[in-house]
Amino acid sequence: MPSAPRPTRATPRHRKRVFFVNLGCPKNQVDGERILGRLEAAGAEIVGDPEAADTLIVNTCAFIDAARAESVDALLDAAAWKEARPGRRVIAAGCLVQRAAGELVSSIPELDGLLAPARIESSEAVLGPEPPRHPDGGPGRVSLPAAGEPRHLLSPPHSVYVKIAEGCDQSCAFCAIPAFRGRQRSRRIEDVVREVAAHAAAGAAEVNLIAQDSTGYGRDLGLREGLAQLIEALDGLAEGPPWVRIHYLYPGRISDRLVEAMARSSRVVEYVDLPLQHADPEILRRMRRPGSPDAYLELLDRLRAALPGAGVRSGFIVGFPGETDAQFERLCRFVEQAGFDAVGVFAYSHEEGTAAASLRDDIPAAVKLERKAALEEIAAEVARARNEARVGQELEVLVDGEAEDRPGWIAGRWRGQAPEVDGRVLAPRPRRAPRPGERVRVRVTSAGPAELIGRIAGEER
Repeated sequence: MPSAPRPTRATPRHRKRVFFVNLGCPKNQVDGERILGRLEAAGAEIVGDPEAADTLIVNTCAFIDAARAESVDALLDAAAWKEARPGRRVIAAGCLVQRAAGELVSSIPELDGLLAPARIESSEAVLGPEPPRHPDGGPGRVSLPAAGEPRHLLSPPHSVYVKIAEGCDQSCAFCAIPAFRGRQRSRRIEDVVREVAAHAAAGAAEVNLIAQDSTGYGRDLGLREGLAQLIEALDGLAEGPPWVRIHYLYPGRISDRLVEAMARSSRVVEYVDLPLQHADPEILRRMRRPGSPDAYLELLDRLRAALPGAGVRSGFIVGFPGETDAQFERLCRFVEQAGFDAVGVFAYSHEEGTAAASLRDDIPAAVKLERKAALEEIAAEVARARNEARVGQELEVLVDGEAEDRPGWIAGRWRGQAPEVDGRVLAPRPRRAPRPGERVRVRVTSAGPAELIGRIAGEER
């Protein structure tokens, strides 16, 4: 969902007021936070209302058709905003600029400037009299974050994202990300540790480590078992965040050393984010994905044995070229058998520049959507059963704040739920309402596919 930044306090020196629309994944969000940090350092005021803004920036996504359509719609809305307010400007940022800058310039002439992820270090230029508007996207060395650089958080300060690497070395047939984000490049362990420590010192209770392929972290630096080494380094922090969550594990790179490091860590939560994409051997082969259904089930057993009670999330693509009814049914049966706590389902999108683009996109759009809905329904029932098995348990829950849609209740997440994508835990607000970022114990009394409902320990009646 699009998100707007929390406003900064206005001061007389601010020359530009910026409203920011953030789209896409957490990795894109970190890029947006870096952009805003640089603009703020250059004297801009980040505002929470577009009516108060001089400049509106849309941080676009280019992952699949639906994401591109959402980004274009947001840019067209921004262009209409500008037309009704002479003298204001619209800037396009993010992956769609990196991937298709020339097309954006020609199709949306109202754009005043472009800011590709490869040009984050020059973010301040969009505040100048002539923002860069030439199509400077395309494949490039997208800059890596660095500890200590300016950053304006788009997430609540108690739960932050730390990008540990940029780009990807995998060759999945359906994915265009390596083509415009480049090959994987990792940050130094000590730099990541410094950033995590700074977030913890600022009050972060949860740090989410993200990359396109977190299990590949450090290979480009010559590290063996780089992610395991990073986990061990974070455990060595005297004052670190109580929760560290690892996202985007690649199934072909999960070693015994990594599993052991996760299991022994005093900070890493019991959570597995393992996008598998499919479960039919032939589809996996044509997707250029490692493993097999049996290997995946064995891997899940190994992870669950090492991380008892872990929340397990995966992602799947339906409607890949040539996917038969029987192959889709095999995927459905696998999801039932694997017992995931949360599943993301995507309808296949034919992406220019990928290996799969040479295949015939032969699954009708309506069939893709039917399969997506069917698999989501199966996954929801599996998740409901998993959650119902937690009724009666007492879980550690990180409080996110008041439940906006349920007055008098607080919302949070247990250790097996990631921000935004995995559901929530709800409990009646106690006499002393816990603050966002506090951890409480909640005894679960009922459950649904994406929610656990309970009472904070000591507040049971």
